[in-house]
Amino acid sequence: MMTDNPRYEPRIEDETLYLERGQRRLEVGPMASIVELVGGETYTLEYTDQQSAAAWLATDDDNTITFDTREVVGEMPHTEEFVANLENCSIDETTADGYPKRTSLFVDLLLEIWESKGNLDA
Repeated sequence: MMTDNPRYEPRIEDETLYLERGQRRLEVGPMASIVELVGGETYTLEYTDQQSAAAWLATDDDNTITFDTREVVGEMPHTEEFVANLENCSIDETTADGYPKRTSLFVDLLLEIWESKGNLDA
């Protein structure tokens, strides 16, 4: 039986990312900071020969997929658990590198999801 697992939808307003569901809205941080922390305007995932053989996966000739960071961040919904982790982290405090702690945590969690390539148990 499937359970209702509502998702928080991303919204980018004035170059700031928010996650929203109904009346709830959480500021994640500046898109410029998110792009910098991810490592740039594009992100590349590398797959093994075995992984890239999956019929549903359309990799480039070098077994990679490259995508636009802003586009994916602006379209990727998140679970309530993901948002709860972010809510517990301050947007007003900064890391040693000067990024909001919540923004930095968002990118850490996002990269973990991306690098798991859909297998969060790995």
